Amino acid sequence: MSPGLLAVWNAIAPEDEAGFNAWYDGEHVPERLALPGFLAARRYRGDDSAHRYCALYDTESALALTSPAYLERLANPTPATRAVMGKFRDMHRAVCDIDFDVGPPDAPGQALVIVELGDTEATGIPTERAASIAAQRRLRLRLARPDAALTRSPNPEQRLRGAPDVLPSSFLLIEGDDADACAQAAAELAPDAPQMRFTLLYAKSKDRG
Repeated sequence: MSPGLLAVWNAIAPEDEAGFNAWYDGEHVPERLALPGFLAARRYRGDDSAHRYCALYDTESALALTSPAYLERLANPTPATRAVMGKFRDMHRAVCDIDFDVGPPDAPGQALVIVELGDTEATGIPTERAASIAAQRRLRLRLARPDAALTRSPNPEQRLRGAPDVLPSSFLLIEGDDADACAQAAAELAPDAPQMRFTLLYAKSKDRG
C-alpha cells in the first residue's frame, strides 16, 4: 500500500488572513494530526502563485482519509472551522496516492513547487530521472495521483466553502531549501506546465508520545 497525501491549496482575502492562519496552526493542524493514519503536516504561503496558501498532510495511506475518526471530524466541524471555511476561495483539494517519492530524507525545506500535470505528462516522468535530479540538488520529489472517488466522498466541510472544490490532475511536489533549484527541477521534468511556488510557514509531525 502506497503512502497517502491530502493536499489543499486556496486563496484567502487579505483581511481574513490573520484569523485563517491562527485557526490553521492553533486548531486545524493539531486536530488532524490527532487522527489515526495522519503523520505530518506542512503549511506554505504562495510566492507568485494565484493560490496564496497550501497545506500538505502526509498519511500512512490514502485510506486514512476514509477512517471513521476522519469522517466524524468532517461531519462535525468546530465553530471556528465553520467560521473560517466560508472564507476559502478557489479551493483545490485532493486525496492522493504517491506514485514515487525520491530524494534525500532530510531534503524537505523552505521551498515548495507544485506542478499540475495532465495524464500524459504524469505517465511520461520516469522515476529514475526524477531520482537523479533529486539526488543532485538535494530535493524531495513526489508524484501525487488524486483519487477522485476518495476526494469526492461525502464531505460536509465542503458545503461550508460555498463553491465546489476543484479536483486537480496528477501533480509533482518538489521540496527543498533552494527555491531556484526546485523551480529548475520542475522546468526540466515538466517544461510546459505552469509552476506554483510557495514558502514554508509551519511544519509539525505527529506526537507519538
